[in-house]
Amino acid sequence: MEFTQEEKAMQLQQAVLNNSVEDLRKICDALGEIEMSAPALGLACRFRGLDIVKVLVEKGATFDFPSTKKIEERYHCYIGKKYGNYRTNYAMYLLKIFGENSRIFCINGMTMERSANTKEGRQLPFLSDEKRVDVLKYLLENREKIAFQPEELLFYAIYFKDTAIVKELKTYNIKLSKIRVQKLTEGAIAMDGYWFEYVLLTEQLADSDYLEIMQQIAAELDGKQFYFTWNIYQITKKRFCDLKIFEFFLAQFKQEKMNKIEMIRDFIEQDQIDVLPIIEREGWLNVTKRRDEIIAYASENNKTEMLSWILDFKNRTADFAAEQERADKKLMRELNAAPNSVTALKKIWNYKKEENGTLTITNYKGTEFEVTVPEKIGKGVVAAIGKGAFSGSYYNGKVTAEQIEHRCKITKIILPETVHEIRAGAFFNMKSLVEINIPEGVSVIEEEAFGCCRSLKHLTLPKSLEKIGARAFYVMEALKQITIPDGVCEIGEEVFANCNALRKLIFSNSLKKIGKLAFAHCQKLEEIHIGESVEEIGASAFYGCVCLKNIMIPGTVTNMKKYMFYECSVLESVQIREGVQEMDDGVFFKCPNLKVVFVPKSVQHLITKKYGARKCGVFEECPNLTVVCPKKSKMEEYCIKKGLRFRNNEDLEINYFMEE
Repeated sequence: MEFTQEEKAMQLQQAVLNNSVEDLRKICDALGEIEMSAPALGLACRFRGLDIVKVLVEKGATFDFPSTKKIEERYHCYIGKKYGNYRTNYAMYLLKIFGENSRIFCINGMTMERSANTKEGRQLPFLSDEKRVDVLKYLLENREKIAFQPEELLFYAIYFKDTAIVKELKTYNIKLSKIRVQKLTEGAIAMDGYWFEYVLLTEQLADSDYLEIMQQIAAELDGKQFYFTWNIYQITKKRFCDLKIFEFFLAQFKQEKMNKIEMIRDFIEQDQIDVLPIIEREGWLNVTKRRDEIIAYASENNKTEMLSWILDFKNRTADFAAEQERADKKLMRELNAAPNSVTALKKIWNYKKEENGTLTITNYKGTEFEVTVPEKIGKGVVAAIGKGAFSGSYYNGKVTAEQIEHRCKITKIILPETVHEIRAGAFFNMKSLVEINIPEGVSVIEEEAFGCCRSLKHLTLPKSLEKIGARAFYVMEALKQITIPDGVCEIGEEVFANCNALRKLIFSNSLKKIGKLAFAHCQKLEEIHIGESVEEIGASAFYGCVCLKNIMIPGTVTNMKKYMFYECSVLESVQIREGVQEMDDGVFFKCPNLKVVFVPKSVQHLITKKYGARKCGVFEECPNLTVVCPKKSKMEEYCIKKGLRFRNNEDLEINYFMEE
């Protein structure tokens, strides 16, 4: 009897829970290749111990598995579709985690029980610390073979206070992964899996555990501070009644990102008088305007004790004559200020002065729905739009909920011709934006600059453009056509991913590199022109482009990376030009309508790699395919080996090649 892959996976899991070492060996041999062995390996780590784990690994079990939508649906796991390899991690079964944690992506599809029932009615208990440590040592010794990520295990072991696992990992000098440290210290968008779970786990910490666990995480950050967002503050401030936690927060989170006046208002509302000496020490009350605003706020809210303390601080520290002089001068400046004066513009814009004297806009504070960015503020020329400056999310920490709500309603932005750079997330998630100009002279558009601008239909990129960062235009759901200028040599990962209205792509004549997943899930993309200058196309670049029918791969692209046209369900014909040397596994995986692929003699390497317990060939699940290739070529040899239909170029009477 032949079993489906899902049935094989379930049988292997049952065998792990119910069978002896020798019986398990026989069952593994009988089942053969299994695409999803990770759950069984995880259960062995949780309930059976080292001997069972060893058998599974010897028979090819691994924590890796194909990252496809069907796998996600079939095994109820999470594949991290938008965020690379962030997905269900069955090695988490090793940890002392119990009960429901359904919002934690990395345990989706897993049941974190304290025991498992056998067919005989016995209960297998969660393994002791000693046995789990023995398993962990073996996993560490075989980490490459089984795709084990101890750096990720360390993060969750700390949060769930699994001290035995943490201690053993540290004896092997395991540290948090670089991407984890980067997210914790530099921040990320709210949808990012790494960031989402960090916020969630921090929020769920018991007050009594917070300081111990966060100190352990802080020790893993290579001397860097945690990234601060208003959301992080909101979930932490309830613990500030413990002054040790407040001191830790000030020391370990980036204060320059903190909205200090809003935080002080919170302290006043909660009558947290104990924190006032600390913020005095930190210099938070040294700004005269801020101090006086806080005095007024405490008075308006009848916070007598707080008001008394701040007034005493003012009497102890203020130079009243100097303050009065400054106030008089400010009043005269405002009286004489024109609408475009520095004084007036500062009420609308935050900005910083760069070393070369130019200005970078860092925050829009205005109330207009059609916004014109000034060319100058004072004598300084505006040359860049900074990180998250207009973002309709908490991309930039120095923003209020009211500002975000307003930005999401802005419909038009006019940028001055002086702007040469658009920084990360500058216009991210501006849901209502329908019109914006990118001035001639802009050379850099950084990552996520226009991401999730769902209403923006037209975007003209300037000829001066040289660099486009990762996800710069992703999820622009209304964008229909785009031309990449000649000056652009490289476009980053997921640049146009999920642009569901995009129909036509025109590449520049100088473009050399296309990042992975660059056009993934562009579901209406019909026409692509790839120039002879392109040398590299990243993995899964056209994944899920379900309207793409024909394409030509120039000979300058020496290596066709894995899953390049994965699930391009209407793709019919592909012409690969002489010069392409290598075709990776799964290039045309699940292209059911693919009828003909022309492969030149230059292709010498056809790679089939093993993912988990399965192998993925170059043309897997392409039932209607005929490969056209030269006689006695590597491609012909591959087709014969794989049982694929093929024809030789020399035998064809009709020219099937696409017109150039």
